[in-house]
Amino acid sequence: MFTSAKTRRKKINFMIEQSLLEELENIVPAGERSDFMNEAVEEKLAHIGRKKAYEYIKEFKKAQKKSWSNKEILKFIHEGRK
Repeated sequence: MFTSAKTRRKKINFMIEQSLLEELENIVPAGERSDFMNEAVEEKLAHIGRKKAYEYIKEFKKAQKKSWSNKEILKFIHEGRK
């Protein structure tokens, strides 16, 4: 996702493995590293959110009845349509 110049940013301090830093410095130009890190963190957070949603759905499915009759399915679909 593109971050506009008007987006508020805050300088932070964190540790990164030396090998990752070297690779980052070799691949990403100095003026683009903040945008790169913002995008990387954004992608990782989205991935974690999708993973949590998947786990929630998986657990929800386990708690549900294993098989439904046609009558039960139709009742569920049409519930609240009156």
